[in-house]
Amino acid sequence: RSTDAGISWMQQTSGTSSELTAVSCPDESTGTAVGKSGTIIRTDDGGNTWRSQISGTTRDLYGVSFADANNGTAVGASGSILRTSDGGEHWTAQNSGTTSIIYGVDFTDAATGTAVCWDGSILRSTDGGASWKAQRSGTSSILFAVDFMDANIGTVVGSGGIILRT
Repeated sequence: RSTDAGISWMQQTSGTSSELTAVSCPDESTGTAVGKSGTIIRTDDGGNTWRSQISGTTRDLYGVSFADANNGTAVGASGSILRTSDGGEHWTAQNSGTTSIIYGVDFTDAATGTAVCWDGSILRSTDGGASWKAQRSGTSSILFAVDFMDANIGTVVGSGGIILRT
C-alpha cells in the first residue's frame, strides 16, 4: 500500500495464503483482490484490513474490475465470470459462452465491460455482464490484460508483445 503516489510502499496483511493475481480499487478506500482457488478479499479502509469473501467457486481467478464500490466482475479459469452488485457480499456466476481461461476484464461503468482470453478471443458486455458477445481480435495469441479509457477506446496486451487497440 502506498499513500504517497508510490514513493514508498507498506506491506499489508491479506489474511490469505493464496496467490493473489489481480486487484481493482475504484476509489481510495475500496479494493478487491482475487486469486487462486476462487480467493476473493476486500478492503473498505484503504488497505489497512482485508476480509475474505465467498466467491462460490474453487476455480482460479485471474482478473477483477470494479466500476464503482458496488459493481464488480471477476474472471478466471474455464470461462469463469462472477458478478457482484453489492460490493462482493454476494457473487453470481455468469455465462461467458467460452471455456477458455479469461485473464483480464475491465468495466468502464456498471453496464459496459470487456474481457480477454487465453485463445485470443475478446468478450464484450453492455448489460452488466448478463450476456457476453464474442468479438474477433484478429489473433490467436494469449491476451492477458485490457484497459478502456471510456466505453469505446481500449487497449489489449498479450503474448509475443501483441498490442491491440480499438
